[in-house]
Amino acid sequence: ETLALHEAQVAQAETNVRYVRSLLDKTNVVSPISGILIERYLDAGEVVIPEKPIVVIADIARLRINAEVDETDAGRLQLGDPVEIRAYAYPGKVYKGRIEEIAQYVGKREIKPNNPAVNLGLKIIQVKIALLEATPLKLGMTVDIRITPATR
Repeated sequence: ETLALHEAQVAQAETNVRYVRSLLDKTNVVSPISGILIERYLDAGEVVIPEKPIVVIADIARLRINAEVDETDAGRLQLGDPVEIRAYAYPGKVYKGRIEEIAQYVGKREIKPNNPAVNLGLKIIQVKIALLEATPLKLGMTVDIRITPATR
């Protein structure tokens, strides 16, 4: 009778261990993509809120360029248009890309020239450019782009 009681207690303890392990497994956060950690919003042990990001991870295998194009040029752009990319860090080098995404809205970019009385408000379209080749470009680098719109 005592043996049966101890076996029941062991079985209950094993069930508890499995349950606690399943809870612990839910505390590990695994990224759905490979990449590098760009920014961390929380540290280990802090409370996670479902709507709040924990980290920012960049998929460097799929590096993209976010460009701002003046609204007056937006009508000439199409998905797939070829793009030449130049970076100040690599003078004389030209990399190839193509337009992958064109925003469906006009945004604003405020530019303050040397004269504080003048404030230039530009209207821009966000354009995402995919690189077509491996490049030494790094996240956050400044680049110049030249888009060659297809003939229509």
